[in-house]
Order: sequence, then C-alpha cells, then structure tokens
Amino acid sequence: MKFDLERLAVLAAVAKHGSMTAAAEELSYTPSAVSQQIRRLESELRTPMVDRHARGVTLTEAGRAVVARAEAISGQLRGLENDLDDLAGLRAGTLRIGVFPTFAASLLPSVITRFRSRHPGVAVEVRSSRNAPLRELLISGEIDLGLAWDYPWNRAEDAAITTEELMLDPTILLLPATHPMAARTDVDPAGLTSETWVVRANHPTTDVLERCARANGFVPNIAAETNDYPELQAMVAAGFGIAMCPALATQPLRDDLVVRRLRPDVPARRISTAHSAGRALSPSHQAMLSAMRSVAAGRPG
Repeated sequence: MKFDLERLAVLAAVAKHGSMTAAAEELSYTPSAVSQQIRRLESELRTPMVDRHARGVTLTEAGRAVVARAEAISGQLRGLENDLDDLAGLRAGTLRIGVFPTFAASLLPSVITRFRSRHPGVAVEVRSSRNAPLRELLISGEIDLGLAWDYPWNRAEDAAITTEELMLDPTILLLPATHPMAARTDVDPAGLTSETWVVRANHPTTDVLERCARANGFVPNIAAETNDYPELQAMVAAGFGIAMCPALATQPLRDDLVVRRLRPDVPARRISTAHSAGRALSPSHQAMLSAMRSVAAGRPG
C-alpha cells in the first residue's frame, strides 16, 4: 500500500478543525485543494476517510485510525529531523576510528581529549590494529576513519582507500642512558659501524636500519629481535644493543633510555589518515581529522 505523507497531514488538519475550510486556512490551501487531497487519499487507501455533512466533516473509523498513525509518523519524522540536526551539529552519533599501536600509545589520548572537549555528545569507538587489518576494517565499513603508515620505498597506494598525509614520524636512535653516545645531541649514522642492534623481527621498520647501514658501508650486527616496541626498549635497556625506530615508538620512554636525533636525517615514516574512497566525510569525520591535525602539528619535532 502506497500513500502520500502530505495527504496524511491534510487529513490530520481536517480532523483537528472539523472543517476543510479551516484546515485549508492552516495549510495555506484552498478548500477545493484540501477536498481533492482527501479524495486522493481515500482512493489510495481504498476506504472513506471522512463523512461529509452540512456542518462540516467528521472522520470515519478508518479515518481516525489513519490520523492516529499519521500523528505518530509525524512525531517520528520530527525526531528524525532532530537526530539529523544533532549529527550535523556534532551533538550526537558515534564515530569509529582505527589506529595502529604506536599512535594509540602516544598521540591518541590527546586527540580523543581534544575531540571530546569540543563534541562531548559524539561517542568515539577505537580499534587498534596493524596496517592490513585496518584496511579491511575500512573496506568492510566496520570503522569510519583510519590511520596508516609507510616509508618512501613502500608507499601504500590503494584505489579503494583515500589517504591524506597527517605527519612525518622521524627515525631516532634509542640508547641506554649509560651509552657513550648518550651525551651527544645527535648522532651521525656513519659512526655506528661497530654497534650491535636490536630490531623488530620481520618488520618494515627494520628496513630503515638496513638501508641506512648500506648507505654508510656496514652490515648491522643484530643481537636481538623483538615482537613489539616495549620489548625492544627492554632489550636496549638490558644492553643487547641500540636501536633505530620511529619517534612515536618511544612514547612512553623508559627512564633508563635516551633518544637521540640522527644527523643527517634517516628516512621518516609517513603517517596518513585514511577512509574508503568515494565516501563523503561527515561533520564528525571532519572534526576528528581536525583534532588529529592539531595534535600532530603541536608535537615536538
């Protein structure tokens, strides 16, 4: 059964006033237009809606049932309008974001705090995962906005994903606080030929060390392989060797370690925001992107 919502509103006005003329005045219609709308509604619903008499009109039993439903529908539509206004005004809704672990452990708290301080009515759900699973979550629609990272030699290009560079995460040198180079402000990679190293096992960040070593004429002596950055910090602190890693991976940093800049610079990893290609960004997406940009721009270099 199909019917026009505008005609339901006309019937409700007739029920309210008991007169097509009064209903016409409220709706800025002519009485004949109101009568025509009622007749079309009766045709659509295949049953009389009003009883016409000399003093006006009264609703039939079917008409009263339709008006009761129409008022309920009208209330639901007003609620929908309010919901959409809230979403557009960032007063309600849920935003689902996906981040990788080092961002979650470093900058994400500041991002969420900034976003919630401005839009407390918008709920934020967070998924932390690796690059590949985050891509799948974006494609499936399980998250609305994600973060990804790459290096110059393995740029992530994907027609299904739209990315925007958020920041560069510099490569730093991680040392025990007692290491002789801990007293320096920065370290030249060419002077690292005799060091032993701690690396992430089978991880793209290890490529940074290997490429840097080749550029400076040495093969890195790898003494320990770890599965994550807290473990890598622990191995460096235990004296297994030193490490190259992204700066975000040292937040938080153990008290018995220090971070030193590498000069000349070693390639940094690019951190990008990501969303499904072709998807329009909602006001909440835009607000979260703004919070991410502000936090990324404000972090120390």
